[in-house]
Amino acid sequence: MAQAQQGHLLGNRYRLDRVVGRGGMGTVWQAYDTMLDREVAVKEVLLPPGLSPDERDVLYERTFREARASARLNHPSVVTVHDVVNEGGRPWLVMEFVRARSLQDMIDEGLVPYARAAEIGRQTLEALRHAHGKGILHRDVKPSNVLITAEGRAVLTDFGIAQVEGDSTLTQTGLVMGSPAYIPPERAQGERAVPASDLWSLGATLYAAVEGRSPYERSDAMASLAAVLSEPVPPPRNAGPLTDVLMGLLAREPMYRLTADQALPKLAEVAEMGRRPRPPSRNQVREFPTVLDETQLDETKLDEPFERPRPNRASIGYGPPPPLPPEAADTVLDSAEIEVATREDSGSRPLPPSRPDPSDAESRTVLQPPDWNMPPRPPTPYTPPPWQSQQPRQPDRYERERAKTIVIVTVAVILVVIAVLAGALILRAQTGALGPAGPGGQVTASLA
Repeated sequence: MAQAQQGHLLGNRYRLDRVVGRGGMGTVWQAYDTMLDREVAVKEVLLPPGLSPDERDVLYERTFREARASARLNHPSVVTVHDVVNEGGRPWLVMEFVRARSLQDMIDEGLVPYARAAEIGRQTLEALRHAHGKGILHRDVKPSNVLITAEGRAVLTDFGIAQVEGDSTLTQTGLVMGSPAYIPPERAQGERAVPASDLWSLGATLYAAVEGRSPYERSDAMASLAAVLSEPVPPPRNAGPLTDVLMGLLAREPMYRLTADQALPKLAEVAEMGRRPRPPSRNQVREFPTVLDETQLDETKLDEPFERPRPNRASIGYGPPPPLPPEAADTVLDSAEIEVATREDSGSRPLPPSRPDPSDAESRTVLQPPDWNMPPRPPTPYTPPPWQSQQPRQPDRYERERAKTIVIVTVAVILVVIAVLAGALILRAQTGALGPAGPGGQVTASLA
């Protein structure tokens, strides 16, 4: 089946301008809608050779049915399907043209930071939840089907269309099922897809974003399927706080996976970490604003003496100072007499002594000490600390027992030495009592 040529007018309405993508099942064209005067994307569906006419008809009918279902979706993170054209006995999908690059292109350039990957996952999960609410499953979530615009908008494309772009495919009776590296375990076992299946594929997509590859990407399709069915998920190394979400989405059993309602707040929390300002490092120099510039300083005020403001007694709850009686001008009062007089005047609540007015000479004379020329106090004699005392220290019980033990051991050693010496003398005396030497120079003891 020949492909369309550039400039072809599809359905007498859509002009095919240039190819923007190719895959195992078709080609994506940038086209122009001559009726509504807008750019659109047209997907030319191509089937692999070797299919029987019945299998081709079944796949075409399924493509029409699922394209019509996808056209009901209306979400900012979903590529809108505008039209489905049947020309040449095959379907053509007319969709929204999004100027963006795929997540797979970003992965090919380098690892995606976990906060950025979390924001992409949050928007993609919002699109999946919207589709699941209308009974539509994607069944082929992977990095090449997630588009990222220059404004940071994540758009999920190819809803309901089992298609492979740039990856190996798994076929069963001639029908494309998806990319093996992103197929959930239940689908690899031949079971029907469920909403949790799309969530598993989303987890594998985000895993590839932060790690550079799917957790089950292998050299061929069968090796990838065998790893999905038998091997545990390799712990990610670059996911950071996104690790818990990835492991929750990649659970082998659908009943144990995170749901969309559970994963959305976690993804939003991780994405928010990337938008928070980072605290300054220790080596960063902190700059403080200047309060006054040098030109703003008044040189005339620099020579004035600085006076500390004194608190007002009324402002702190003490009230004005009580008046000093006239007869107290020539009387010298000590602190105890001032306190007693104050308590009698103010009642039960004690008042602090009032501060004298410097301009009042009489009050200053009353409150000041009578004589400032007091003789100096004699120096306090030095008392040595207890450990420097010259008095003999009495030995304690432990030292007495230790001295007694040393004496006993010494006496015992002396007795042992005496016993050894005595034994040596006795042995020498017995040796001298032996008879003269016999034949051959041997000493023979007298038996008499």
